[in-house]
Amino acid sequence: MKNYREIDFVRCVLIILVVLVHIVNFGNRYPEVKASVLAFLMPTFLFLTGYLVNIDKTLRRFGLYLLQIIVPYVIMTVGFSVLSYYLPVRGGLTHLTIEAVCEKVFITSIGPYWFFYEMIGCGAVYYFSFKCLPFVCNRISKFAVFGFILILSSLVLPVMTLQSVVYYFLGTVLRQCGCDFQSLFKPSFYALFPFVGIIVGLGCQDWGSVLIMASVVCALSFMSWMYCRVPAKVRRYAVYIGMNTLPIYLFHPVFTMSARFCQRLFTWDSSVLSFTFVTLIISVFGSLALAWLLDRSHFSYLFARSRFLR
Repeated sequence: MKNYREIDFVRCVLIILVVLVHIVNFGNRYPEVKASVLAFLMPTFLFLTGYLVNIDKTLRRFGLYLLQIIVPYVIMTVGFSVLSYYLPVRGGLTHLTIEAVCEKVFITSIGPYWFFYEMIGCGAVYYFSFKCLPFVCNRISKFAVFGFILILSSLVLPVMTLQSVVYYFLGTVLRQCGCDFQSLFKPSFYALFPFVGIIVGLGCQDWGSVLIMASVVCALSFMSWMYCRVPAKVRRYAVYIGMNTLPIYLFHPVFTMSARFCQRLFTWDSSVLSFTFVTLIISVFGSLALAWLLDRSHFSYLFARSRFLR
């Protein structure tokens, strides 16, 4: 796909923001900032995910793609659920039973792993609608089936809300129409102004709002402008991080939760910004290091992958 380096740069910015909002101290100290970031962050990530998914594969190959998401999702959700029983985690377990853990895995999810739940659900429905229904011939009909099943899913599965799956759906629409990323989201510094107006000025946080959809477009245009302006060395590192968002998303909770035990080292900084910065760096590069160790030791096969790092 064209412009994949630019998209990887955008993914780098997004994954850093994902880690940021999962740093508990930062969220507690700056709840308005966290809420503003979340207002556009995950809609943008879901939109990009839908845009990047390639369904031009055999059933076996696409099934492998889903399996490589399902296995890490199950492992990390089970682990995070068990851990939430012993540590203060929002939405954690109040009683440790197989039924409670299964509920987290199959119905409600936990922590940041709901995103993988949506990737699996939306991806499976996407492939089914476009590749497994030979009697549905034209593209509009396939999108109609796809959208209808997503709506039904949103009525049954609490994680797959209509306000979130619509962004994945819109990403697939642009993909199927053959739209080029840079043609759609032309680099523009001035896209920052309506973005700030929507998120900060109006305080819009409803994912179902047209304004949030507009903020996603503005954010992507501004990040495309950033890609063109940052130094080449910074861009190269950012693209690498963007290529490896999966292990960072999977493993960063290990480091953000562990960082709580180091809070006393930063009591001198009431703004918690130094703690946030250090935790952010450790979480991103710690996740990449953990992925590297799993690849080197071949334990990445436990996650249904030959390797994590690209």
